[in-house]
Amino acid sequence: MTDASPAAAPPRRRLAMPAMRAWHAVIAGGFLVAWLTGDSDALYIPHQVAGYAVLGAVVLRLVAGLVATKAPWRLPRPSLAAARAWLATGRGRNPLFAWFAVALLVTVGVAAASGMAAHWIVWLEDLHEGASTVSLWVVLGHIAFILFLFGGRRVVAALWRRIAAAVRPSIAEETAR
Repeated sequence: MTDASPAAAPPRRRLAMPAMRAWHAVIAGGFLVAWLTGDSDALYIPHQVAGYAVLGAVVLRLVAGLVATKAPWRLPRPSLAAARAWLATGRGRNPLFAWFAVALLVTVGVAAASGMAAHWIVWLEDLHEGASTVSLWVVLGHIAFILFLFGGRRVVAALWRRIAAAVRPSIAEETAR
């Protein structure tokens, strides 16, 4: 007879989620620090350190994803077929998670890598600024998606109504119906 309790899980499996959470904290914290210090000449060193931490976290995630054979470290493999199947049945893992993971790794990775390279290749500074802006929007979309899926539907809906009201008052009336 086998014991299926979490305590009986192999050591690797028990460490996978805490390690993933630690990686997530490094990349989220690094991105936040890099974003907040990006326009300050006085805070250029913390901006660089945060950017290097983010780049290291993205590279670590990509290497782990290529080597890993199982979730949560295996790289996501988004597909339209998986999205169609999920939309039709509503069962299994939402494929938008995979699409968001890829979008986040690409945009944040390009922002971090172009920031590092912009030190030597000056024209990459524009790419770095553009990629960091796109990254911010993808991160905000990711946060909204998580809030929406995990009980924050009312919070996201109320936030959307406020944004819509600020942009165009008639939109707020339409979404309230």
